[in-house]
Amino acid sequence: MRVTIGSALLLAALGSAACKTMKAVELNQLVALKPDRVWVTEADQSVVVVDGPINVMGDTLVGYVGGKYEEMPMTAPHKLVVQRPATTKTALLIGAIAVGFGGFAYAITGAGGNTTIITAPAGDCDKHPELCGN
Repeated sequence: MRVTIGSALLLAALGSAACKTMKAVELNQLVALKPDRVWVTEADQSVVVVDGPINVMGDTLVGYVGGKYEEMPMTAPHKLVVQRPATTKTALLIGAIAVGFGGFAYAITGAGGNTTIITAPAGDCDKHPELCGN
């Protein structure tokens, strides 16, 4: 029972950190999402990472860039990207790991093996001793 609980906890721990996805968002969506980090691609294709706490004041993104407080006006075209949990991918990964683990355990324990018991009629042990287990 302990092995089953330990395995389930291990799968949950691995699955919780497993899959993330990057999602492009608009400036006004950041208030609702409250991400820890935002990747800002500027017009010259350079990327600036803004760490939280992240706030939006009008058309200005406020946060920490390289550990320093920054206010970045978003007047020029920018691409904002946040990291979000990919719940579907994570669920599929956990399911695949569970099925693989179950199949491995099934193969190791030999459960469901094709075992056939053949018994010989009484008195046939002299003719077929391999069937009598002697």
